[in-house]
Amino acid sequence: CFQLCNVFRTHEMEIEQCLLESLPLGQRQRLVKRMRCDQIKAYYEREKALQKREGCGKKLKHGKNQRVRFNLADMIQDAIVRHDDKEVLRLLKDGADPHMLLSSGDSLLHLCARYDNAFAAEILIDRGVNVNHQDEDFWTSMHVACACDNPDIVLLLLLAGANVLLQDVNGNIALDYAVEGTESSSILLMYLEENGVELNSLRQMKIQRAMTMLTDVRQLISSGGSVNQKNDEGVTLLHVACANGYKNVASLILDHGADLNVVDNQYWTPLHLAAKYGQTNLVKLLLMHQANPNLLNCNNEKPSDVAASDFIEEMLLKAEIVWEEKMKDPLAVSTLSQEEPYEEILHDLPTISNKLNPLALPIAKQDSLLEKDTMFKDAAKGLCKQQSQDSASENVSVNTTTKLEQIKLMPPAPNDDLASLSELTDSSLLYEIQKRFNNNQIYTYIGDILLLVNPFKELPIYSTMVTQLYLSNSGKLCSSLPPHIFSCAERAYHMLFQEQRPQCFILSGESGSGKTEACKQIVKHLTCRASCSRNTFDTKIKHVDCILEAFGHAKTPLNDFSSCFVKYFELQFCERKKTLIAARIYTYMLEKSRVIIQPLNQSNFHVFYFMMDGLSAEEKYTLYLSNLSAHRYLSQTVSEETMLAANPQNREKLTILRQALGALGFNSLEVENLFVILSAILHLGDIHFTALTDAETAFVSDLQLLEQVAGMLQVSPDELASALTTDVQYFKGDTIVRRHTIEIADFYRDLLAKSLYGRLFSFLVNTINCYLQNQDESGSDQVFEIGVLDIFGFEEFQKNTFEQASLCVNMTNEKIHQYINEVLFLQEQAECVQEGVAMETMYSPGDHTPALDFFFQKPSGFLSMLDEESQSVWSVEQSLSKRIQSYLDTSDTNTVYSSTKDGNGNLAPKDLGSIFTVMHYAGRVTYEIAGAIEKNKDTLSQNLLFVMKTSENVVINQLFQSKLTQTGSLVPPYHSHKIKGCKAALLSKKTSVTCASGEAKKYIELSKLLKKKGTSSFLQRLERGGPTTVAIQLRNSLADIIGKLQNCTPHSVHCIKPNNSKLPDTFDNFYVSAQLQYIGVLDMVKIIRHGYPVRLSFTDFLSR
Repeated sequence: CFQLCNVFRTHEMEIEQCLLESLPLGQRQRLVKRMRCDQIKAYYEREKALQKREGCGKKLKHGKNQRVRFNLADMIQDAIVRHDDKEVLRLLKDGADPHMLLSSGDSLLHLCARYDNAFAAEILIDRGVNVNHQDEDFWTSMHVACACDNPDIVLLLLLAGANVLLQDVNGNIALDYAVEGTESSSILLMYLEENGVELNSLRQMKIQRAMTMLTDVRQLISSGGSVNQKNDEGVTLLHVACANGYKNVASLILDHGADLNVVDNQYWTPLHLAAKYGQTNLVKLLLMHQANPNLLNCNNEKPSDVAASDFIEEMLLKAEIVWEEKMKDPLAVSTLSQEEPYEEILHDLPTISNKLNPLALPIAKQDSLLEKDTMFKDAAKGLCKQQSQDSASENVSVNTTTKLEQIKLMPPAPNDDLASLSELTDSSLLYEIQKRFNNNQIYTYIGDILLLVNPFKELPIYSTMVTQLYLSNSGKLCSSLPPHIFSCAERAYHMLFQEQRPQCFILSGESGSGKTEACKQIVKHLTCRASCSRNTFDTKIKHVDCILEAFGHAKTPLNDFSSCFVKYFELQFCERKKTLIAARIYTYMLEKSRVIIQPLNQSNFHVFYFMMDGLSAEEKYTLYLSNLSAHRYLSQTVSEETMLAANPQNREKLTILRQALGALGFNSLEVENLFVILSAILHLGDIHFTALTDAETAFVSDLQLLEQVAGMLQVSPDELASALTTDVQYFKGDTIVRRHTIEIADFYRDLLAKSLYGRLFSFLVNTINCYLQNQDESGSDQVFEIGVLDIFGFEEFQKNTFEQASLCVNMTNEKIHQYINEVLFLQEQAECVQEGVAMETMYSPGDHTPALDFFFQKPSGFLSMLDEESQSVWSVEQSLSKRIQSYLDTSDTNTVYSSTKDGNGNLAPKDLGSIFTVMHYAGRVTYEIAGAIEKNKDTLSQNLLFVMKTSENVVINQLFQSKLTQTGSLVPPYHSHKIKGCKAALLSKKTSVTCASGEAKKYIELSKLLKKKGTSSFLQRLERGGPTTVAIQLRNSLADIIGKLQNCTPHSVHCIKPNNSKLPDTFDNFYVSAQLQYIGVLDMVKIIRHGYPVRLSFTDFLSR
């Protein structure tokens, strides 16, 4: 196809990139197919004519052994772009030249920097490729890596000794193309600082050429020289100044009679060059001086045809119209007056790079992947017929039935605020809460804190009319209305603009206490309160909730819809309009282990059951699905009755899920592709391994099942089998192959399933965040945020191990509870003592610092020990057990202690490993660490990554070629602007900074990484600093969550579970009393009652 492309160009069958982008998918594919036929015909005619000229009358024989051989240079370029790293190694071994030069003088290293292929880049550097090679525009690989913000490549080039001070034709170093706030910029700045390079000297270097040319031009003019003098290529001083953006030089030349419309030997005018290289100020300057925008160069192109940005193109097109009018009427106005409103983008305009293609896949690659997706589905007889209503799915609401709104609010009562009670004891508080619960008064105030008791039934208190009742002009609580979560949301909304500071809600409570539903109601009120188009945004939120509940919730003994991840829902408000303009969801610590194994009496994620019960028989046949018992990942803890009986509600839920995905922009084929991936995950779990030799090396037992899974994943069956049963390491061109045992093969099979589901979930979250953005809103206004933190509840099971369902969940709750204590109690008491406010008693919350130290302390804490053992090549459970036991023996705290019995009170086997008990704030829990080291590992083998990155499935290809954040989620995609011109790209500062903000920096310890020596490869060194284990992801996630909370004014909502049986109208006194005690409700009431009744800043106090 590479030779065909050349013929395609020579036979004038080109079509503009922007035109292809604007065409609908079907029309574009039909057009491209017709063009391919023309390409083949032209190629055949060329070969026929070439054979006649060479006198070659011998005809090629047609046969099966005929092979088309492409040039190694073309093949290695394609392999680098596709991240087919195994192919890169093979081609280099077969003789591909790593030092070859591409068009415009680029090297293969430039290509790696452009497509962020760090593995191929390291291989090329090991083969001796010059890291400082400059193309015809003097761009190095470092320039490309910075412009594309590929920090891995930037760091690799630094380690290889790249010169960061080399300048391109415009006098710019690589740092000039790195957007401020990105990781690439941070790495370079840190590197320059460590090497004693000052930024001021860099700025002087940047303007040196412009100042030198300005001085030379002044001397030329003073000596009487002509500013219109040309060199051998017809280039004038004005050409040079306009191409490089030297505005002062261009102004001086124009003031001394320079010819505006002078052309070089290729008929390029200064206006052509200014437009091509994105020099917006120069384009405007030339138009103001009456430059002709309609002149054509040697390619019959106007300046607008080669414009580097939409803005420049728009300006030139407008100038063309005005110029044509001027030709008709000589008295017409000038081409571009001084008053034209183009100033708004000139100051913050990002750097223009003419060296880059669009940051997305090329159209040809997109169409190729889409066609192969279609071919796969056609081979499987299609999953479903194309729905003609795809375009209408955006308007479908998740709630298909509507009900008449009912309002039933209780009148205000003396016990609405527990802080106002005359008697303050545990029993009196419990009595008041139970009395209110029996009257369906589920909300109770404790000052500004809200207490919620889950009713386990629907109440008519959440309608839109109720929302309207709680609207307020000041945010003060209305004395005529009972406590409500809408009132808390209203108060937070007003405090947002009064304090000019972000607000956040912290929802806490056990699993099943109503936290997720409370989050929905807060978002609902704020959406109704501040959204310009409330119905649209409210519908969006319902679609989002539907998708998150399907892919992120599961059934547990405590909650049928238990959330298996931490969610931070952020609503963004325009400060000037005080309206809701966008939203964003941050997700943390998805319980990926639930995909492969579920605790007793618990289920897998809901979406799998939606598929099993909701897909038609034909759809299940094409996906090779039968019933729950046939798939290992679904049959572990499900009863036989459940396996055989389909749940009719799941069919309805699957229909609603399809509608929600359609609203996000997925067409029916794309939705079915998600089901293909989910089915592939289930079948992946059914693959078993056997040992055919005495060496106990693993081989796939069922080759037919392997081919089915490979077909769904659209990878090679042989490569998938090899990746599951062998580990291949590449180091400096050498290949090291190590066979897996059955146990290790099982581990990597399950790890692939977890990784695939986790990345798919993160992909959906990123898609949701794009869906929740309002593209019509201007980005110039200041934005404030209100966040809602919804974490999974504290849980205890018969067996508690290192997985998201127990140990990690409870560690997270312990950390959040500590933060709540600090905010509600310790800081409050400190302020009272500082200001001399008398308090009856000082609250001393239970000191759970030893428990947190046991988990999080470095380097002796549990997570640190677990990470060290997980990174060891020969890690064993006994080593971890001994280290934990040694820590507990030397510790003088009773909060954590070793135990000889498991969670059921039975004596633990000696080979089970360490068992320890932790006194959490919510109670005593015994943990077993058997299998903790394996469960902690979260990095796929290099071999598996190679295979998944070359998948022909569009979504899977994107999932495994995308980077991961420090919390284990996919990095949000950068949305680049539309590109104009042959190699132009407009780098968006705002988009890049937005994407980079809030993410933990990956290269904080850059100096340590740079100084590391030894035999380890760059990727291995890099992975040690990345989120390679569950423990690291947990630590980073908690740091990110606490960081968000500390930047906000908190609003606490404590959720209480009335009974452990999920029954309505049932209040278990003992169960509720235990929750009230470990939350500290009584002390909360006392400190609020005797603390500050009113809080004002000094500014607000003086203003009143």
